[in-house]
Amino acid sequence: MPVTQQRIMAILNYSKRLSNLQSRRYDRELNESIISKSFSTSGLPDNIKYFLESMKPIDKKYNDRTILAADRIMKHLEDGFGLHFGRAYRKQGSVPTRTNIKAHSDIDLLTIIDRYVYQDPSRPNTNPYTFSSPPDDIKLLRKQALEILRDIYDEVDDSNEKCITVFNKALWRKIDVVFCFWYNTEEYERTSNEYYRGIKFKASSLTPDYPFAHLYQVNQKGDATMDGARRAIRLLKTLKADSDNDLELLKGFQLTSVIHSMDNNLLYYRPGKDIDIAQAVSGHLNVIINNPDYRTSIQSPNGCEKPFGDSMIVKDLRLLKEDLDTLIEDASKEIRGSWSVKNALVTY
Repeated sequence: MPVTQQRIMAILNYSKRLSNLQSRRYDRELNESIISKSFSTSGLPDNIKYFLESMKPIDKKYNDRTILAADRIMKHLEDGFGLHFGRAYRKQGSVPTRTNIKAHSDIDLLTIIDRYVYQDPSRPNTNPYTFSSPPDDIKLLRKQALEILRDIYDEVDDSNEKCITVFNKALWRKIDVVFCFWYNTEEYERTSNEYYRGIKFKASSLTPDYPFAHLYQVNQKGDATMDGARRAIRLLKTLKADSDNDLELLKGFQLTSVIHSMDNNLLYYRPGKDIDIAQAVSGHLNVIINNPDYRTSIQSPNGCEKPFGDSMIVKDLRLLKEDLDTLIEDASKEIRGSWSVKNALVTY
């Protein structure tokens, strides 16, 4: 008789995972945890608590403090700069998309030279900028920023080529100050819609980044699915953060792209339907893992990158899916076996 091959299920330590989750959601500055009231008051099993908390958003007041920390740095820089060019500032990262899973999540403060722009090389440049050297300008921008920040903050890290990292002890937040140039596409020139505007981190960079299109697309999908897409992203990020395996190839960018490539109908959130979203994510991961043509065709939210071109990432995706499937199975058993658990999903 043929031997039936059984699916190997991961074993999840929910007590340890809940402890990790609470640590991520503890705001040292305010001395409080961002945990639902039901977390402490309900008699729900640990696997259900972990499942539901993994998908819940960080409260706006904590994300607002992260944004405040970035705004304070921006003010300090503007008060201290002595440069021949103006600056523009934008923010990027998981906080502006509300897909962060930490109370004290990092945020990028894009610090952009605002006197001139790069443009699509296919368009003729009838008025080239010649007053100064862009490579020298961005070095000067960083040099002055470093001097200003070191005068104000105790913890300033200048080791990263792309950014200066500042730790704000008062707000207990880490900010990456990222230096860049504007890059104007033909569509941006025509519409003045920043969705089509890019940035370059080096004057010599051939490929610009499009962070504003990314932010718009992630937020648009989150809103269109009643936060379901964001919940799914948070779930995957939480599972990755708590994995017993080192899923080093899976970054937030890839996890966000997994969810962005799903149909909105599979992600639409209604109270009590968290398990449906998780099951849909598992099914989609299965297709990504087992269909290389589809996997390599998936685009990033801004449509400019292919996040899964490297086949080495499949191993990490498979390990992540194993944890997700175990969580779904454990939570589903609790839901099927208890009306109180099933009802609690609606009000948690």
